[in-house]
Amino acid sequence: MNGIEPHANPDQESVIEQIFDDQIDINSAEEFENLLEVFPDNADLYRKFADLLVGRKRLDAALLAYHKAATLYLDAGLVLQSIVAKILEWSIVKPSHREGLDFHTMVRRKGGGGMPSQVLFSQLNYEEMVALMLRLARVRLSPGEAVYDTGQESTDIYFIVSGELTETPPQIEDAEPSTAIALAENDIFGDIFPLEEESLCLARVAATSAVELVKISKPVLKATCYRFPRIRELLERLSRIRTPQGDRAWQTVRRSCRYCLPADIKIEFLSDDTEEKRFVHGTTRDLSTGGICVVLKNDTSRSDVDALLKQKPTLTILEGNRTVIDGLIGNVAWRKTVGRGTCPTHIVGITFDPMADETAIALNAFCTISNDEQDMIWNLWNQLVRH
Repeated sequence: MNGIEPHANPDQESVIEQIFDDQIDINSAEEFENLLEVFPDNADLYRKFADLLVGRKRLDAALLAYHKAATLYLDAGLVLQSIVAKILEWSIVKPSHREGLDFHTMVRRKGGGGMPSQVLFSQLNYEEMVALMLRLARVRLSPGEAVYDTGQESTDIYFIVSGELTETPPQIEDAEPSTAIALAENDIFGDIFPLEEESLCLARVAATSAVELVKISKPVLKATCYRFPRIRELLERLSRIRTPQGDRAWQTVRRSCRYCLPADIKIEFLSDDTEEKRFVHGTTRDLSTGGICVVLKNDTSRSDVDALLKQKPTLTILEGNRTVIDGLIGNVAWRKTVGRGTCPTHIVGITFDPMADETAIALNAFCTISNDEQDMIWNLWNQLVRH
């Protein structure tokens, strides 16, 4: 490639796009180092540089580049990409227990967002996160290559690290043409639940660009979830929520929904029969100053959901064990049950009653700060080319 002088000011998006489309061929570490002086905060470039260094057997330099990529990804809220870079870093030199704990702390602190992989990893405890990281296997696909076809046995669950795919349901005779659903970075897909039964792929998934995935096989995930059942609960909720039309309920990027960060929710209400206080827990899907959509935990009983419909529940927003906002009172405006069997997922929409000024100010600040962070991530996202 033609050398790029340090401190030059080329069009960043154009240059990076050409690199990841292989229109600019980088053959040496020196050329990468020049680029990184021009674009010192681009995590994708550090990741690609590290991959090159591994191929050149320069493992000490690759270790540093993977570490830098993982840090930059995490600063941008891209948890899955940071985790993959960290796995590659730790494959060169095994981390200390303290390094692992520090990384987990940063994932929990910076991993908020509305994308499925962010929700998953930011809610795992240390042991759960490490267990999942150790079992991820990398997959690379070329444009047009299929991950699986409709009717094929479903054997893996996938996390999209980079690139774009389409999920196309089968065409039903005498029905409207099937609409392909776009999948991109940070989505989770794979029809592997329930883990105890054989399952078939419900749609065809194929790459529309160069794609990097990580996956976990069904037998490995089953064994992992036996020890860490909360991993299963989170994955089922994030990978299988569908509307009747088959659209993904968790969109990769939801610009029309301003406040999408996940937060733990505790809902207090009175039981139907004894009028004793009861609590159910869940995670926000959408949050605004007027109401909230909550995905309830899978152990929530149908009777508890029925009781919620008949009264004014009180909500508390939590971050870990810390109460952020409490005393939110409202009405359940709608409910939806997704999935069959003994543990369906219940989703409720709650509209808030008029609230005290201090509560309204706190809620508005919570939403606004979250929105600013998402806009920041979106701006960074627009600068990074999906490769």
